[in-house]
Amino acid sequence: MIVVTQGHEKGIGLEVFFKALALAPSAWTDKCRLVAHQRTVLTHLKKLNLPAEVDDDCVYLPTGRLSCEWLKNSNKLPASTLAMEAALEAVEKSTNDILFTLPTTKDDIRNPKKHTQRFLGHTEYLRARYKTEALGMFFASPHLDVLLLTDHLPLAQVGTTLTVKYFKSKLQTSLTNLRHLEPHLKRALVAGINPHAGESGLLGKEEIRLATALSAIKVPGFKVLGFYPGDTLLKQKQSSADLLVYPHHDQGLAPFKSLMGTLGANITLGLPFVRLSVDHGTAFPLYGKNIADPRGAFFCLRKAISYQERVSGKDSNHQGQGPQP
Repeated sequence: MIVVTQGHEKGIGLEVFFKALALAPSAWTDKCRLVAHQRTVLTHLKKLNLPAEVDDDCVYLPTGRLSCEWLKNSNKLPASTLAMEAALEAVEKSTNDILFTLPTTKDDIRNPKKHTQRFLGHTEYLRARYKTEALGMFFASPHLDVLLLTDHLPLAQVGTTLTVKYFKSKLQTSLTNLRHLEPHLKRALVAGINPHAGESGLLGKEEIRLATALSAIKVPGFKVLGFYPGDTLLKQKQSSADLLVYPHHDQGLAPFKSLMGTLGANITLGLPFVRLSVDHGTAFPLYGKNIADPRGAFFCLRKAISYQERVSGKDSNHQGQGPQP
C-alpha cells in the first residue's frame, strides 16, 4: 500500500496528487491510501472540477476507488502533523508499505507530544522520531540521481558535522539502501567539501581527514570514487548507473533542480520503511487555480509503486506505463 499524507491544506499537494492519479493506470488508485481531512479533500476536488464521490472510507474517482483515512480536527496540531502521525502508524505495521508525503511548511511539522517543537523538514522530523543520524536524503529523477550527506544544515556547521563516524555511517547506510531500491546504480561519485576538493589541503583539510573513511566504504555492487571538485562533479557522470554524492544540501540540489526542475522524488534512506515526496514545495500562489504541473507527482507515484513491489519481492517495471513526464 502507498500511504499518502495530505500535506498543507492550502498547498498544491493534493491537486498534483489527484491529477497524477488521473493520468495513471487505474490499478494505481487501488494501491493508494490517502490520510487527510475530508473537508480539505472535498475543497480540492471542487476546485479541480473533478467528478468524484466521497464516502465514509474512500473517494470514488474516475480511475477507481481511493481508500481514505479521515482525520479528526485538532486545535493543537496542524493537519500535516496529524496526517504524518496517522500515516506512520500505518506503515510501521507493514514493512511493505510506502510513505508518500505531500508538501507542507516547516511551521506545520511539529512534535505531537510537544506542540511547540518544530522541525526543519520531514527528514529532521523522522530522524528525531526514529533516533537515527544516518538517514540519507536521496533525489531521484529520470536522468539524474543525487545523494546529499547533510540536509537542512547551516553551511557553517557542515565541516564539523561531517565527522569520520558520521560520514562513513551516512554513506554506508545510504548506499546499502540504494542497492536494494535502485539496483541500476553502480558507481558513487563523491564531491569534495571544499572548492577544488581542497587542493591537497591548500583550501581545507576535510577531504584529507575523510579520505580513509571514503576508502573504507564497502557496498557489494557499488564502486565508490572521490573526492571530486563539486563544481565539475556533474561532468564525471558517464551513465545512468552513476550516483552523484554531495556533502551539503545546496551543493547537490543546485544542479539537480536546475536540470530537472520539479521532476524528481525526494527519498529518505535508512528508515524501517521507504518514504518519498515530490521535490517541490507547497507553491501557495498556485493554490486553487488548477494550474499546478502534476508530472513530478506522477513520477513520484510511479517510483512509490515500483518501490512497493520491490520491497514486497515482486518484479517492477513501470517505465512504459502511463504518460511519460
